[in-house]
Amino acid sequence: MRRQLFIALLIAIVGLLVALVLLYVPPEADQQEDTIKPPPVQFIRAKFERLRLDVRSQGRVMAQTEIDLVTGVSGNIIKVSPSFVSGGFFKKGDLLVSIDPAEYDLRVAQAQARVMEAQYQLTREEAEAEQAREEWQQLGQGKPNPLSLRIPQLKEKKAKLAAEQEELKNARLLRQRTDIRAPFNGRVRNKDVGVGQYIDDGTILGKIYSSDMAEIRLPVSMQELAFIDFPDAPDQSQPAAAHTAVTLTAQYQGQPYTWMGRIVRSEGVVDSATGMLTMVAQVPDPFGLDAGKDARNKHNGAVLPVGLFVEANIAGRWFDDVMVLPESALLKNNRVAVIDASDRLRLRGVTILRRERERVIIQAGLHEGERILISGLHHPVDGMAVTPVEPAP
Repeated sequence: MRRQLFIALLIAIVGLLVALVLLYVPPEADQQEDTIKPPPVQFIRAKFERLRLDVRSQGRVMAQTEIDLVTGVSGNIIKVSPSFVSGGFFKKGDLLVSIDPAEYDLRVAQAQARVMEAQYQLTREEAEAEQAREEWQQLGQGKPNPLSLRIPQLKEKKAKLAAEQEELKNARLLRQRTDIRAPFNGRVRNKDVGVGQYIDDGTILGKIYSSDMAEIRLPVSMQELAFIDFPDAPDQSQPAAAHTAVTLTAQYQGQPYTWMGRIVRSEGVVDSATGMLTMVAQVPDPFGLDAGKDARNKHNGAVLPVGLFVEANIAGRWFDDVMVLPESALLKNNRVAVIDASDRLRLRGVTILRRERERVIIQAGLHEGERILISGLHHPVDGMAVTPVEPAP
């Protein structure tokens, strides 16, 4: 009897479990329907654009001209200009350093005396030669002897005068060199001498650089060079306005500043270590000393000091009918996934014009308005069904 009750109870429990399973587990068809639902993916529509592709570089500001200021004579320094100090500005022709001229004034005076003596001797010799010629005309017969006409003596006196005149010219040149003047508008990098110091011929007085123009060396890769509309051998008669524009930015005095310049030339040699060609940009009036020439750089409120590290944006060429896609749209082997009319993926190869950090520029391989997969799948497969979702603008 107990055995029969146990069997009946077991059958009831099994029946209850089966009923619960049928009640709470969804039909297999519904599970399959949920499993094969295409995954949602985001896309953008391909659109042709006209785009200027700029080139970025960086470099350090240099003076267009920087030289050692060297003396051409020896002597004691008797004067140093107040502007001839580190950081001091000067104009072309300004007197920077004076050397005691007493010795050179004496040389000039002595040379002048020798010139006057040689001139006197020549004048006397010319008179004697004229007298000898007249006497020969009166008394002589046949062709006159050069010696009798004092021609050799006359040539000697003329040569002596010419030599003394050259000596006077040289003495005056040395006297002129006792005043060391600025060869261009510029600024002093450092000064190495002082008043009272004796210096020899060829002594370096200091280092100076020009202030009218600053230059920045900007290395550019061979790939990026293709985007700059700048010939390797430009026409030197080309106006400055036709040179490629470059925008320089840097932090200076705690503030961001911008300066405008132009690419004027390349250095013409590809660096064997980096494979880059260096372009040279120029910025006129970097210290804002002449607002009449280029007020843009002065009015931005900051000078462009030598040695400053700057970022450069070189204006690039314009390209027509290109497409800009996010970096995420590009798959392996330069392919993209195009969503066709039946919402299936079609992998297609494209021609890449330029690849950047967050975007890729497509030159060929796509059509206007096509839907391009940008996110939602880690491994897109050709022919795969998807649910396209256009991202919010």
